Amino acid sequence: MKKTFVILSAIYLLLTASLRADDRILYDHIKWNTYEVPFYTFAEFTPQVALRMEYAKFEMENAAEWESLSRQNTAYEIDLVFTKYPKNIEEWRTNYYQLLNDRLITLFQLDSSLQSPNIRWNMVLQTQCMTEEEAKKYFHGFVIKYRPRKAPVIDDIESPEQLKDLLAGRAISRDSTVFRVMERNPQWKNMLVVMDWTGSMYKFGAQLVLWYKLNIEQGDPKVRHFVFFNDGNNKKTWQKKAGRAGGVYRAKSGDMEEIVSTMEYVMKKGNGGDSPENDLEAVLTGIQYLDNFDEVILIADNKSDVRDMELLDKINRPIRIIICDLKRGSAIHPDYIKIARQTGGSIHTITRDIDYMKPTVSRQSPGL
Repeated sequence: MKKTFVILSAIYLLLTASLRADDRILYDHIKWNTYEVPFYTFAEFTPQVALRMEYAKFEMENAAEWESLSRQNTAYEIDLVFTKYPKNIEEWRTNYYQLLNDRLITLFQLDSSLQSPNIRWNMVLQTQCMTEEEAKKYFHGFVIKYRPRKAPVIDDIESPEQLKDLLAGRAISRDSTVFRVMERNPQWKNMLVVMDWTGSMYKFGAQLVLWYKLNIEQGDPKVRHFVFFNDGNNKKTWQKKAGRAGGVYRAKSGDMEEIVSTMEYVMKKGNGGDSPENDLEAVLTGIQYLDNFDEVILIADNKSDVRDMELLDKINRPIRIIICDLKRGSAIHPDYIKIARQTGGSIHTITRDIDYMKPTVSRQSPGL
C-alpha cells in the first residue's frame, strides 16, 4: 500500500510539474461545449451530483457524495460551472488556465474514470454577477450527470414509467435518430416541433425531450412550441376524417414538467391503432394556432402512411421532416418526400440531410 502511495504521489508531482510548463495541458485535451448563462440552474428529471468548490478555489467540498454514487453509476455528462467575472478573463487575478487544470486534477484524483472519452463536457460560464462579492455566492464546481452502470435497454416504450426511466437516465435506447439530427442542425431556432406520439414513436419522443433538456439547461432552448398527436384518441378508423381525426395536443416549451405530463396524458388518450397517422392535421393545427416560430419540424414514423395528404395544399411554409425507424436499405416513405418537395422543406435521417429548397443533398454520411 505504501509503495502504491509513493507511485501515485510521483505521478501527481510529474503531472503538476508539466502543468507549470503548459498550463493548458488538461484543458486542451477535453472537447468542450461552451455556454454562457445568467446563472446556472440544475436540470429537472436528471440524476446528478454537484461537487462544490469555492470561488477561485479548486478544493472540493463534498467529494464523498460522488465516491458513494460511483460504485453503482457511471457518468455520461459533466458540467464545469464558474462565474465569468471579471468579464474579461485577462483581468482575472487568478491564472485562468491554472485554476481550470487544478480543478480538473482534483476531479480526476477523485475518480480517474471521469477521463473517459464517452463523457460529454460542458463549460458553463455564469454572467449575471456584477461584483466579486456577488460572484462568490454563485455555484462553482462540477455537476456530474449519471446513469446506472447496468442501465436496461428499452427498445419500445410501453408505459409512462418507462418514458420517465429514459428521461431520468435509468434506462437507455439504442436509437439516436432525433438527437443526432437535432445536433447536426444547430441553425434551427425558434422551432415548432410536431411529434408523432403513437406507440412505436415513444422512444423517439424521449430523444427529443432529452435533447431539449440539454439545451434548456444551457440557456438555449431552441424550441418555441411542442405539438404531440396520437391520431384520434383511440377512435375507430371509420371515425377518423381528414383534418378532424383529433388527438392533437400542445405543451408549453420551457416547462419540463408540463412537457412530460402532456406526453403521459397523450399516451393515455390513445396510441394510434391503425397504421396511417394525422400528420398534416397536427402540422396545420400548430401553424394556425401558434405563433412566433421560424422552423416547422415534423418528427414522423417512416412505417406509417399520412392519413390526410389532401391537406397538403393548405400548408404554405417549409416542413423539415425527421424520418424515424428507417431500416437500413429501406426507402423513405413517398408521402414524406412529397410533403418536403411541395413545401420546399427537407428530409432528415440519422445520417443525411436532404434539402428540397436546393437541388443537392446538403450534408451526407455513408449509410441511410
